[in-house]
Amino acid sequence: MERPVRRRLAPEARKLEIVQAAERLLQAHGSRVRVEDVVREAGVAKGTFFLYFPTWDDLLETIRDRLVAEFDTNYPLPTEVDGPVEWPALVDTQAAAFIEHTLSRRGIGEAVFHSDFAERRPLADNAVVRLTAVIRAGQEAQAFGDVDPEPTARLIYAAIHEAADAVAEGGDRAAILAALQKMLRRTLAP
Repeated sequence: MERPVRRRLAPEARKLEIVQAAERLLQAHGSRVRVEDVVREAGVAKGTFFLYFPTWDDLLETIRDRLVAEFDTNYPLPTEVDGPVEWPALVDTQAAAFIEHTLSRRGIGEAVFHSDFAERRPLADNAVVRLTAVIRAGQEAQAFGDVDPEPTARLIYAAIHEAADAVAEGGDRAAILAALQKMLRRTLAP
């Protein structure tokens, strides 16, 4: 049997091809995906995979970084330079955005945020760090009350994550978002 001729790609293009193949598989199958699945999907040799990603964790870290960058690009935090920030509305918007982003990337999120990989390579600038910064900035603007920002951010993140899980399980999206918004506003009220 004759092997198909591989097209020549620049190294970054080949690496991206592997990453995109892995993302497709992770989205469909979650953390059950392995190197063998990715090389088959990408149409590359195992050696090519390891040329770009010395370990499976290196690939997952690249995918996680892409996922976080995608969120940051699609849902950037406004700055006071852009005009006054409506802090409670910002928290509502970011919470809803997180839910939508999580639901649209569920299998990938399972692999990069809820697996052994996440324990081996924790994300330094995670959602709790982002929420903590938003709470502090909202407090400085006197839009939020006197709460301890970091533990409050942890609890808010847990509520947002649970809301995403509830929607994924078939819960009423509008009712869940409304309840979440009400809880967030009460928690952060001045």
